[in-house]
Amino acid sequence: MTLTIFFRIVLGLAVVLLPLGHRCIAEDNTVLPLSIKAVKTDFGNFYWERSNLIKLGIGVAGAAVFANTGMDRYIRNKYQDDLRSNATDEATKPFNISATGITLALAPAYLGAYGAGLWFDSPTMVEWAQKSFRATVVGGPALLLLAASTGGDRPTEGDSNWGAFNNFHGVSGHSYFTAVPFITAAKMSENPYQKAIFYGLSTLTGISRINDDKHYFSHSALGWYLAYLSCAVVEKGDDRQERRMRVQLAPVPKGIAITVQKRY
Repeated sequence: MTLTIFFRIVLGLAVVLLPLGHRCIAEDNTVLPLSIKAVKTDFGNFYWERSNLIKLGIGVAGAAVFANTGMDRYIRNKYQDDLRSNATDEATKPFNISATGITLALAPAYLGAYGAGLWFDSPTMVEWAQKSFRATVVGGPALLLLAASTGGDRPTEGDSNWGAFNNFHGVSGHSYFTAVPFITAAKMSENPYQKAIFYGLSTLTGISRINDDKHYFSHSALGWYLAYLSCAVVEKGDDRQERRMRVQLAPVPKGIAITVQKRY
């Protein structure tokens, strides 16, 4: 039941994106196609570009402070003792999905949104679907590596101190996977209020994992931050593609016409 609800939430997000505008990557009625080249660019921007590695290091260092001091445990105890209630449990029920369920739901949701965008001639929906998919893919290896190398336990299993490969819960996969589509929507939106709403929605699953005592604060926060960096590198790669100079040759009655196009 909860998997069906989540699937509907993601598809509903795609429908909401229809009035966001027509931010096209190439010309006025097409988008940058999802291709091996685009994915390779995303991976290069994420894992080899110095500025992104610095941002990733800052995020990991911040999570380490919470995890390897008493801060994570304090936040957990404070929330479970003073804030958690039947109302918060009911509010987080739509997010009580297995990690396998989320990964199985996202792919058809993105594919459905992509197909719907083509069917209804909505470049914005097509762009959102392919950007969300690319962002999910590019950050996946970092998520797996950090989850294992930090070796974090769940709150019900032990403390939050890191120990390489002791466990596999140092980063919240739920927080990562479900934040990507909302952060992508936020980055595409030009309305500041709509942008704020999407960013807020991107944090709900991470909060639900804290509520359900499945993850410490640092786990959920780092999962969300990885999603943010993944969406940012996809956006950056598309911006570079948009600014790239294009040279085209076209036959004309008395020779060949050469056109040069560059976007700023």
